[in-house]
Amino acid sequence: MNPPTFTEAKRLFDVTKKLAAVYKNAEVVIAPPTIFLRELAKGYRGTRVEFSAQNIFWEESGSFTGETSSIQVRDAGATYVIIGHAERRALGITDENVQHKVPVSLKGKLDPIVAVGERVRDTHGEYVHEVRNQITTALANVPASKFKNITIAYEPVWSIGAPEAPDTNSVHQMMLLVRKTIADAFGEKKMKSIRVIYGGAVNNENAKDILSVPDLDGVLVGRASLDPYRLEAILQAAHDA
Repeated sequence: MNPPTFTEAKRLFDVTKKLAAVYKNAEVVIAPPTIFLRELAKGYRGTRVEFSAQNIFWEESGSFTGETSSIQVRDAGATYVIIGHAERRALGITDENVQHKVPVSLKGKLDPIVAVGERVRDTHGEYVHEVRNQITTALANVPASKFKNITIAYEPVWSIGAPEAPDTNSVHQMMLLVRKTIADAFGEKKMKSIRVIYGGAVNNENAKDILSVPDLDGVLVGRASLDPYRLEAILQAAHDA
């Protein structure tokens, strides 16, 4: 729920779109609070920034008070949607809910950013099975032609809001796990068409190192995106990667 007001959201967006015009090698997608989405999108005439919803419901329409459909956020200007973010999962969203949302988003002409990640990093390797299951369940009903529209965002829950991200070796190992899981379950061709990004404690100090990790296509940025100085450093790292 940040920024708290439209005035602040507009101010942050004005900075973001200027930075996106400077660091042209970086693709920029912003996910403002849904209530600000339409106003931000309709006033933007550029092409360097795209918009994402933070969440959608798994039905296209109906009596679901308080929910937002893929059709509604697309109409508001979004072309992406984050599905299964750790904070949504903490509120009760299940792997099966995520599975329903992915094809609904695709049907609504939204490219899903599917968030996966373990709650704890145990020593017995159970987290590997957790992440594998999240991925295979989420993508189970995706048409073959739509894998190119999918982004997998690996965000270990235990690192969200933490002062430091996992080291680059750990991030690389998980990138390999995500890609191998997709290749094993859906085939090498589909794996190659999907983008894989990392989220969790990404900031201006570690972005360069994280973006140097092989098999990684980008980052999902949280609170650091609210600070123009930190955001610029992250965009420069993405531009240079």
